[in-house]
Amino acid sequence: MNRRNFIQLLGVGAGATILSSTLIGCGGEPHVELFGWSGPAATLKDIRLKVLSYAILAPNPHNKQPWIVKLVGPSSFALYVDPNRLLPATDPYYRQVHIGQGTFLEIASIAASALGYKANIHYFPEGQYGNKALANKPVALLELTEAPNVKPDPLFDHLLNRHSNKRSYDRTSLSPNEEQLLQTFHQKTSDAELVFKSSAQDQTQLTGFLTEAMAIETGNKARDEETIAMFRVNQAEVEKYRDGFGVAQAGMSGVKKIVAETFFLSREKLEKNPAGFGEQAVDITHAAAESTATFAWLTTKSNQRIDQIKIGRDYCRINLQTTAMGLAQHPMSQILQEYDDMLPLQKSFKEGYGIVPNDTVQMLFRLGRAKPTTHSPRRTLDSIISV
Repeated sequence: MNRRNFIQLLGVGAGATILSSTLIGCGGEPHVELFGWSGPAATLKDIRLKVLSYAILAPNPHNKQPWIVKLVGPSSFALYVDPNRLLPATDPYYRQVHIGQGTFLEIASIAASALGYKANIHYFPEGQYGNKALANKPVALLELTEAPNVKPDPLFDHLLNRHSNKRSYDRTSLSPNEEQLLQTFHQKTSDAELVFKSSAQDQTQLTGFLTEAMAIETGNKARDEETIAMFRVNQAEVEKYRDGFGVAQAGMSGVKKIVAETFFLSREKLEKNPAGFGEQAVDITHAAAESTATFAWLTTKSNQRIDQIKIGRDYCRINLQTTAMGLAQHPMSQILQEYDDMLPLQKSFKEGYGIVPNDTVQMLFRLGRAKPTTHSPRRTLDSIISV
Protein backbone atom coordinates (compact mmCIF):
# COMPACT_ATOMS: atom_id res chain seq x y z
CA MET A 1 0.00 0.00 0.00
CA ASN A 2 1.31 3.46 -0.89
CA ARG A 3 0.85 5.32 2.37
CA ARG A 4 1.12 8.86 1.03
CA ASN A 5 -1.25 8.29 -1.90
CA PHE A 6 -3.79 6.48 0.24
CA ILE A 7 -3.93 9.30 2.80
CA GLN A 8 -4.27 11.86 0.02
CA LEU A 9 -7.09 9.81 -1.45
CA LEU A 10 -8.89 9.74 1.88
CA GLY A 11 -8.51 13.46 2.39
CA VAL A 12 -7.16 15.13 5.54
CA GLY A 13 -8.63 13.38 8.55
CA ALA A 14 -11.21 11.48 6.55
CA GLY A 15 -9.72 8.08 7.28
CA ALA A 16 -10.01 8.22 11.03
CA THR A 17 -12.08 5.06 10.96
CA ILE A 18 -8.82 3.14 10.63
CA LEU A 19 -7.63 4.21 14.02
CA SER A 20 -10.41 3.66 16.51
CA SER A 21 -9.86 1.02 19.18
CA THR A 22 -12.74 2.42 21.15
CA LEU A 23 -16.45 2.62 20.55
CA ILE A 24 -17.28 2.42 16.87
CA GLY A 25 -20.63 3.95 16.05
CA CYS A 26 -22.73 4.34 12.96
CA GLY A 27 -24.02 7.12 10.83
CA GLY A 28 -26.81 7.46 8.37
CA GLU A 29 -27.28 8.55 4.81
CA PRO A 30 -30.87 9.36 3.81
CA HIS A 31 -32.80 6.52 2.14
CA VAL A 32 -30.04 3.97 2.82
CA GLU A 33 -31.01 0.73 4.53
CA LEU A 34 -28.10 -1.38 5.72
CA PHE A 35 -27.87 -4.20 8.24
CA GLY A 36 -30.86 -3.40 10.41
CA TRP A 37 -30.61 0.37 10.45
CA SER A 38 -34.25 0.79 9.45
CA GLY A 39 -35.47 -0.64 12.76
CA PRO A 40 -37.03 -4.03 13.55
CA ALA A 41 -38.68 -6.12 10.87
CA ALA A 42 -42.46 -5.75 10.70
CA THR A 43 -42.79 -9.54 11.07
CA LEU A 44 -41.35 -9.54 14.60
CA LYS A 45 -43.99 -10.15 17.26
CA ASP A 46 -41.90 -10.82 20.37
CA ILE A 47 -41.36 -7.50 22.15
CA ARG A 48 -37.90 -8.64 23.25
CA LEU A 49 -36.83 -9.15 19.65
CA LYS A 50 -38.17 -5.74 18.70
CA VAL A 51 -36.18 -4.13 21.53
CA LEU A 52 -33.07 -6.13 20.66
CA SER A 53 -33.35 -5.04 17.02
CA TYR A 54 -32.59 -1.53 18.24
CA ALA A 55 -30.09 -2.54 20.93
CA ILE A 56 -27.71 -4.13 18.41
CA LEU A 57 -27.21 -0.64 16.93
CA ALA A 58 -25.35 0.43 20.08
CA PRO A 59 -21.80 1.79 19.83
CA ASN A 60 -19.20 -0.77 20.86
CA PRO A 61 -15.41 -1.27 20.68
CA HIS A 62 -14.10 -1.93 17.15
CA ASN A 63 -17.69 -2.78 16.21
CA LYS A 64 -16.99 -6.24 17.64
CA GLN A 65 -20.63 -6.44 18.82
CA PRO A 66 -19.56 -8.48 21.88
CA TRP A 67 -23.05 -9.44 23.05
CA ILE A 68 -24.79 -12.70 23.84
CA VAL A 69 -28.49 -12.64 24.78
CA LYS A 70 -30.40 -15.46 26.44
CA LEU A 71 -34.17 -15.16 26.32
CA VAL A 72 -35.68 -15.79 29.75
CA GLY A 73 -39.36 -16.50 30.33
CA PRO A 74 -41.93 -14.63 28.24
CA SER A 75 -40.67 -11.06 28.63
CA SER A 76 -37.05 -10.96 29.87
CA PHE A 77 -33.56 -11.48 28.56
CA ALA A 78 -30.11 -11.82 30.09
CA LEU A 79 -27.11 -10.06 28.57
CA TYR A 80 -23.64 -11.62 28.59
CA VAL A 81 -20.25 -10.61 27.23
CA ASP A 82 -19.36 -12.77 24.24
CA PRO A 83 -15.97 -14.31 25.19
CA ASN A 84 -15.21 -14.88 21.50
CA ARG A 85 -15.47 -11.18 20.67
CA LEU A 86 -12.88 -9.57 22.90
CA LEU A 87 -9.89 -7.28 22.21
CA PRO A 88 -7.14 -8.75 24.43
CA ALA A 89 -4.32 -6.65 22.99
CA THR A 90 -5.96 -3.22 23.22
CA ASP A 91 -8.51 -3.92 25.97
CA PRO A 92 -6.70 -6.46 28.18
CA TYR A 93 -9.03 -6.10 31.17
CA TYR A 94 -12.24 -5.90 29.12
CA ARG A 95 -13.15 -2.44 30.43
CA GLN A 96 -14.20 -1.14 27.02
CA VAL A 97 -16.13 -4.32 26.25
CA HIS A 98 -18.15 -3.75 29.42
CA ILE A 99 -18.77 -0.14 28.45
CA GLY A 100 -20.21 -1.60 25.25
CA GLN A 101 -22.60 -3.70 27.36
CA GLY A 102 -23.88 -0.50 28.93
CA THR A 103 -24.53 1.15 25.57
CA PHE A 104 -26.54 -1.93 24.54
CA LEU A 105 -28.67 -1.73 27.69
CA GLU A 106 -29.29 1.99 27.27
CA ILE A 107 -30.59 1.68 23.75
CA ALA A 108 -32.71 -1.31 24.79
CA SER A 109 -34.24 0.79 27.56
CA ILE A 110 -34.92 3.74 25.26
CA ALA A 111 -36.47 1.53 22.59
CA ALA A 112 -38.69 -0.21 25.15
CA SER A 113 -40.13 3.12 26.26
CA ALA A 114 -41.08 4.02 22.70
CA LEU A 115 -42.73 0.61 22.22
CA GLY A 116 -44.93 1.02 25.29
CA TYR A 117 -42.84 -0.96 27.77
CA LYS A 118 -40.82 -0.24 30.87
CA ALA A 119 -37.38 -1.83 30.98
CA ASN A 120 -36.39 -2.95 34.48
CA ILE A 121 -32.63 -3.58 34.45
CA HIS A 122 -31.03 -5.70 37.18
CA TYR A 123 -27.24 -5.48 37.06
CA PHE A 124 -25.19 -8.64 37.63
CA PRO A 125 -28.09 -10.79 38.89
CA GLU A 126 -25.70 -13.66 39.66
CA GLY A 127 -23.10 -11.41 41.27
CA GLN A 128 -20.55 -8.92 40.02
CA TYR A 129 -17.15 -10.33 39.09
CA GLY A 130 -13.72 -8.77 39.49
CA ASN A 131 -12.50 -5.80 37.51
CA LYS A 132 -9.78 -7.85 35.81
CA ALA A 133 -11.88 -10.95 35.23
CA LEU A 134 -14.50 -12.15 32.79
CA ALA A 135 -16.93 -14.65 34.29
CA ASN A 136 -19.66 -16.62 32.60
CA LYS A 137 -22.31 -14.58 34.37
CA PRO A 138 -24.89 -12.15 32.98
CA VAL A 139 -23.99 -8.48 33.21
CA ALA A 140 -27.71 -7.69 33.42
CA LEU A 141 -31.20 -9.12 33.37
CA LEU A 142 -33.71 -6.90 31.56
CA GLU A 143 -37.41 -7.39 32.29
CA LEU A 144 -39.97 -5.78 30.00
CA THR A 145 -43.26 -4.74 31.55
CA GLU A 146 -46.10 -3.43 29.41
CA ALA A 147 -46.81 0.16 30.41
CA PRO A 148 -49.26 1.93 28.07
CA ASN A 149 -48.80 5.23 29.89
CA VAL A 150 -45.00 5.17 29.79
CA LYS A 151 -43.51 8.33 28.31
CA PRO A 152 -41.29 7.56 25.31
CA ASP A 153 -37.74 8.72 25.77
CA PRO A 154 -37.24 11.57 23.27
CA LEU A 155 -33.82 10.14 22.41
CA PHE A 156 -35.61 7.31 20.61
CA ASP A 157 -36.09 9.63 17.64
CA HIS A 158 -32.33 9.67 17.11
CA LEU A 159 -31.48 5.96 17.44
CA LEU A 160 -31.27 5.38 13.70
CA ASN A 161 -29.10 8.47 13.09
CA ARG A 162 -26.66 8.22 16.01
CA HIS A 163 -23.12 7.52 14.95
CA SER A 164 -19.47 8.01 15.73
CA ASN A 165 -18.33 10.58 13.18
CA LYS A 166 -14.69 10.12 12.20
CA ARG A 167 -14.45 12.87 9.59
CA SER A 168 -12.43 16.03 10.03
CA TYR A 169 -14.42 18.62 11.95
CA ASP A 170 -14.78 22.30 11.17
CA ARG A 171 -12.47 23.55 13.98
CA THR A 172 -15.38 25.34 15.63
CA SER A 173 -15.78 24.80 19.36
CA LEU A 174 -19.10 24.17 21.04
CA SER A 175 -20.71 27.32 22.38
CA PRO A 176 -20.94 27.82 26.16
CA ASN A 177 -24.71 27.26 25.83
CA GLU A 178 -24.16 23.94 24.05
CA GLU A 179 -21.72 22.77 26.69
CA GLN A 180 -24.10 23.79 29.45
CA LEU A 181 -27.03 22.05 27.77
CA LEU A 182 -25.03 18.82 27.57
CA GLN A 183 -23.79 19.19 31.13
CA THR A 184 -27.31 19.71 32.48
CA PHE A 185 -28.62 16.82 30.39
CA HIS A 186 -25.87 14.52 31.69
CA GLN A 187 -26.29 15.44 35.34
CA LYS A 188 -29.96 14.47 35.30
CA THR A 189 -29.10 10.79 35.11
CA SER A 190 -25.45 10.36 36.12
CA ASP A 191 -22.96 10.94 38.91
CA ALA A 192 -19.99 10.61 36.57
CA GLU A 193 -18.03 13.79 35.90
CA LEU A 194 -18.31 15.27 32.40
CA VAL A 195 -15.47 17.65 31.48
CA PHE A 196 -15.18 19.87 28.40
CA LYS A 197 -11.95 21.34 27.04
CA SER A 198 -12.22 23.98 24.30
CA SER A 199 -9.31 26.39 24.64
CA ALA A 200 -6.59 26.76 22.01
CA GLN A 201 -4.06 25.50 24.56
CA ASP A 202 -6.18 22.41 25.24
CA GLN A 203 -6.52 21.77 21.51
CA THR A 204 -2.76 21.81 21.04
CA GLN A 205 -2.04 19.77 24.13
CA LEU A 206 -4.69 17.13 23.50
CA THR A 207 -3.69 16.78 19.86
CA GLY A 208 -0.19 15.98 21.11
CA PHE A 209 -1.41 13.50 23.73
CA LEU A 210 -3.77 11.69 21.36
CA THR A 211 -1.26 11.47 18.53
CA GLU A 212 1.39 10.08 20.87
CA ALA A 213 -1.14 7.60 22.27
CA MET A 214 -1.87 6.30 18.80
CA ALA A 215 1.84 5.96 18.10
CA ILE A 216 2.18 3.85 21.24
CA GLU A 217 -0.85 1.73 20.38
CA THR A 218 0.34 1.01 16.87
CA GLY A 219 3.91 0.36 17.99
CA ASN A 220 3.02 -3.21 18.86
CA LYS A 221 2.40 -5.97 16.34
CA ALA A 222 -0.32 -7.73 18.32
CA ARG A 223 -2.30 -4.53 18.74
CA ASP A 224 -1.93 -3.66 15.06
CA GLU A 225 -3.07 -7.10 14.01
CA GLU A 226 -6.07 -6.90 16.31
CA THR A 227 -7.22 -3.69 14.62
CA ILE A 228 -6.45 -4.93 11.11
CA ALA A 229 -8.54 -8.03 11.79
CA MET A 230 -11.58 -5.78 12.21
CA PHE A 231 -10.86 -3.54 9.22
CA ARG A 232 -13.04 -4.47 6.26
CA VAL A 233 -11.11 -3.88 3.06
CA ASN A 234 -14.10 -4.10 0.69
CA GLN A 235 -17.85 -4.57 0.53
CA ALA A 236 -17.49 -8.33 0.19
CA GLU A 237 -15.87 -8.49 3.63
CA VAL A 238 -18.52 -6.19 5.07
CA GLU A 239 -21.28 -8.46 3.82
CA LYS A 240 -19.47 -11.60 4.94
CA TYR A 241 -18.68 -10.55 8.52
CA ARG A 242 -21.24 -7.79 9.21
CA ASP A 243 -18.99 -6.21 11.82
CA GLY A 244 -15.82 -4.12 11.97
CA PHE A 245 -15.28 -0.90 10.02
CA GLY A 246 -13.89 0.36 6.73
CA VAL A 247 -13.41 3.39 4.51
CA ALA A 248 -17.16 3.99 4.23
CA GLN A 249 -17.26 4.87 7.93
CA ALA A 250 -14.65 7.51 7.19
CA GLY A 251 -17.11 9.23 4.89
CA MET A 252 -15.70 7.81 1.67
CA SER A 253 -18.20 6.86 -1.03
CA GLY A 254 -18.64 6.63 -4.78
CA VAL A 255 -15.56 6.61 -7.00
CA LYS A 256 -13.12 7.31 -4.15
CA LYS A 257 -14.37 4.30 -2.23
CA ILE A 258 -14.10 2.06 -5.28
CA VAL A 259 -10.58 3.28 -6.06
CA ALA A 260 -9.42 2.84 -2.46
CA GLU A 261 -10.80 -0.68 -2.16
CA THR A 262 -9.63 -1.74 -5.61
CA PHE A 263 -6.11 -0.29 -5.81
CA PHE A 264 -4.95 0.48 -2.28
CA LEU A 265 -6.60 -2.00 0.06
CA SER A 266 -6.27 -5.75 0.30
CA ARG A 267 -6.27 -8.20 3.18
CA GLU A 268 -2.92 -9.58 2.04
CA LYS A 269 -1.23 -6.16 1.97
CA LEU A 270 -2.57 -5.12 5.36
CA GLU A 271 -1.51 -8.32 7.09
CA LYS A 272 1.87 -8.29 5.37
CA ASN A 273 2.63 -4.74 6.48
CA PRO A 274 0.84 -3.98 9.77
CA ALA A 275 3.43 -1.31 10.60
CA GLY A 276 2.40 0.70 7.54
CA PHE A 277 -1.21 0.51 8.67
CA GLY A 278 -0.16 1.85 12.05
CA GLU A 279 1.79 4.73 10.55
CA GLN A 280 -1.30 5.82 8.67
CA ALA A 281 -3.34 5.64 11.87
CA VAL A 282 -0.96 8.03 13.61
CA ASP A 283 -1.15 10.56 10.78
CA ILE A 284 -4.92 10.30 10.64
CA THR A 285 -5.26 10.66 14.41
CA HIS A 286 -3.24 13.86 14.31
CA ALA A 287 -5.36 15.27 11.49
CA ALA A 288 -8.63 14.35 13.23
CA ALA A 289 -7.58 15.86 16.56
CA GLU A 290 -6.17 18.97 14.91
CA SER A 291 -9.52 19.61 13.19
CA THR A 292 -11.33 19.52 16.54
CA ALA A 293 -11.88 22.48 18.88
CA THR A 294 -13.81 20.78 21.70
CA PHE A 295 -12.89 17.61 23.56
CA ALA A 296 -14.67 15.97 26.49
CA TRP A 297 -14.27 13.08 28.88
CA LEU A 298 -16.21 11.09 31.46
CA THR A 299 -14.61 10.21 34.79
CA THR A 300 -15.65 7.91 37.63
CA LYS A 301 -14.38 7.70 41.20
CA SER A 302 -14.22 3.90 41.09
CA ASN A 303 -13.69 1.43 38.28
CA GLN A 304 -15.74 -1.65 39.03
CA ARG A 305 -17.68 -3.51 36.37
CA ILE A 306 -20.87 -1.72 37.41
CA ASP A 307 -19.14 1.65 36.82
CA GLN A 308 -18.16 0.57 33.32
CA ILE A 309 -21.69 -0.59 32.50
CA LYS A 310 -23.19 2.67 33.75
CA ILE A 311 -20.67 4.85 31.91
CA GLY A 312 -21.62 3.02 28.73
CA ARG A 313 -25.21 4.10 29.31
CA ASP A 314 -24.05 7.68 30.00
CA TYR A 315 -21.89 7.83 26.90
CA CYS A 316 -24.66 6.46 24.71
CA ARG A 317 -27.12 9.07 25.99
CA ILE A 318 -24.65 11.86 25.34
CA ASN A 319 -24.08 10.56 21.81
CA LEU A 320 -27.83 10.54 21.18
CA GLN A 321 -28.19 14.03 22.62
CA THR A 322 -25.37 15.41 20.47
CA THR A 323 -27.09 13.81 17.49
CA ALA A 324 -30.26 15.66 18.45
CA MET A 325 -28.24 18.89 18.60
CA GLY A 326 -26.72 18.36 15.15
CA LEU A 327 -23.24 17.76 16.56
CA ALA A 328 -20.63 15.18 15.58
CA GLN A 329 -19.03 12.93 18.20
CA HIS A 330 -16.10 10.52 18.00
CA PRO A 331 -14.33 8.59 20.81
CA MET A 332 -10.53 8.82 20.87
CA SER A 333 -9.70 6.80 23.95
CA GLN A 334 -6.40 5.15 23.07
CA ILE A 335 -4.73 7.12 25.86
CA LEU A 336 -7.08 5.46 28.37
CA GLN A 337 -6.00 1.88 27.53
CA GLU A 338 -4.67 -0.23 30.41
CA TYR A 339 -1.77 -2.10 28.82
CA ASP A 340 1.66 -1.31 30.30
CA ASP A 341 3.02 0.64 27.32
CA MET A 342 0.31 3.28 27.68
CA LEU A 343 0.42 3.86 31.44
CA PRO A 344 3.25 6.47 31.52
CA LEU A 345 1.52 8.70 28.94
CA GLN A 346 -1.82 8.18 30.65
CA LYS A 347 -0.24 9.33 33.91
CA SER A 348 1.13 12.46 32.22
CA PHE A 349 -2.30 13.21 30.75
CA LYS A 350 -4.00 12.91 34.14
CA GLU A 351 -1.35 15.00 35.87
CA GLY A 352 -1.54 17.64 33.15
CA TYR A 353 -5.27 18.04 33.70
CA GLY A 354 -5.33 17.66 37.47
CA ILE A 355 -7.26 14.40 37.40
CA VAL A 356 -7.14 12.55 40.71
CA PRO A 357 -4.74 9.60 40.24
CA ASN A 358 -7.24 6.99 41.46
CA ASP A 359 -10.10 8.34 39.35
CA THR A 360 -10.72 6.59 36.04
CA VAL A 361 -11.26 8.50 32.81
CA GLN A 362 -13.61 6.04 31.15
CA MET A 363 -14.26 7.77 27.81
CA LEU A 364 -12.52 10.59 25.94
CA PHE A 365 -14.16 11.97 22.81
CA ARG A 366 -14.19 14.92 20.44
CA LEU A 367 -17.16 17.08 19.53
CA GLY A 368 -17.82 19.36 16.60
CA ARG A 369 -19.59 19.56 13.28
CA ALA A 370 -19.24 17.38 10.19
CA LYS A 371 -21.35 15.69 7.56
CA PRO A 372 -22.60 12.25 8.65
CA THR A 373 -21.01 9.05 7.43
CA THR A 374 -22.63 5.82 6.29
CA HIS A 375 -23.83 3.08 8.63
CA SER A 376 -21.40 0.52 9.96
CA PRO A 377 -22.67 -3.05 9.62
CA ARG A 378 -24.51 -5.07 12.22
CA ARG A 379 -24.86 -8.82 12.51
CA THR A 380 -28.19 -10.57 12.26
CA LEU A 381 -30.29 -10.60 15.41
CA ASP A 382 -30.29 -14.38 15.67
CA SER A 383 -26.49 -14.39 15.74
CA ILE A 384 -26.41 -12.83 19.21
CA ILE A 385 -29.18 -14.95 20.72
CA SER A 386 -28.13 -18.09 22.57
CA VAL A 387 -30.59 -20.85 23.35
